[in-house]
Amino acid sequence: MPWKTIAAGTSTLASGDNSDPLNVLETFFWDSGAVSVTVVDAEDNPIFEPGPGETPVWEQVTVTGLFDDNVNVAEIEAALADTDFQFLYAETLGDKIWEREWLNRFEPMRFGRRLWVCPSNHQVEEDNAVVMKLDPGLAFGTGTHATTHLCLSWLDEHIKPNQSVMDFGCGSGILGIAALLLGAGKVAAIDNDQQAVNATVENAKRNDVASKILPELPRSAYNDTYDVIIANILAQPLIDLSGTLTDLMNPDAHIVLSGVMVGQKSWVKAAYEALGLVFYAETEMDGWVCLAATRSTARLGEEQS
Repeated sequence: MPWKTIAAGTSTLASGDNSDPLNVLETFFWDSGAVSVTVVDAEDNPIFEPGPGETPVWEQVTVTGLFDDNVNVAEIEAALADTDFQFLYAETLGDKIWEREWLNRFEPMRFGRRLWVCPSNHQVEEDNAVVMKLDPGLAFGTGTHATTHLCLSWLDEHIKPNQSVMDFGCGSGILGIAALLLGAGKVAAIDNDQQAVNATVENAKRNDVASKILPELPRSAYNDTYDVIIANILAQPLIDLSGTLTDLMNPDAHIVLSGVMVGQKSWVKAAYEALGLVFYAETEMDGWVCLAATRSTARLGEEQS
């Protein structure tokens, strides 16, 4: 059946009576019969890395309610006119298979020379292509973000047969699954979000690598060491975990760090250099960087070989 969306704008700053405008507007939409309510940034003010325990929102937001087609738009618009909220628009949405509409936004993407990430409704016709089937879901990671793109490109160039890999902060499992498809022998996929762990299991099954991937919550995988550690998280957690991640490296292991903005890379590098690591590669995309390092003795041996 058709639906209607109604959008209104508000500031998230506390009003004169100390009420929370965003909460008031969301509650208004729910009370008016909305079946879903979404909040998006009304300006271009991305929030990249909140502090621990913080859940910030944008200062100016657009709140959109999804309603049955028979909703009285004029009544809701009139009610908003009596508030400090700004009525923005109302529109009708035709009835569609929304899951398929979401998938239709995604096309196959190539990373490096041979690795492709391909939604299930597409095919890759390319000689020697290594194809991962992956549809967008709730867990982070489809290859569209610069940090994921950079990590996948590193894997395409560097992964060697039968290497052991830790994908720390696995999200959808995209990096660990890519490593396996490119020849890695086993992967420990680590995330503190059970939903991400579940998504990794399902995506591994879809790509026929479930027997080689071990999805786990943190600490349960800290009793092993790995040939490659890849951590696409954020700068501060990477710094905080520098000792832990370095201890999980085999003597000749490589560590790949991303989720780092250009202005943060010196802090991250300093934390790992203090532990004896040498950075040998740095790639950048859309203001994000991917850093690759190894132990100084291992890198020296590689350069001499």
